[in-house]
Amino acid sequence: MLEIRNELHLVIFIYLSIGIIIWKLKPRIMFDNEGKMKQFGIGNKKSVFAYPIMLIIIAILIFYVFEIRMLYKSNLV
Repeated sequence: MLEIRNELHLVIFIYLSIGIIIWKLKPRIMFDNEGKMKQFGIGNKKSVFAYPIMLIIIAILIFYVFEIRMLYKSNLV
């Protein structure tokens, strides 16, 4: 049967929290003056740091941080 580790809930909570905080703050690197997301790309009114791309990168980083933490906890490293 599928077993979900307890820390997975924490990972999901942290990911959602960071995503909501970024959405509420609307940093200029990801959003324009009207609060709309900038398109992904290079050029005028575009950004390499688009909101969806950054969420994917953040998700991967959070997952790996917790995986490394689990390895150290179980003394596998």
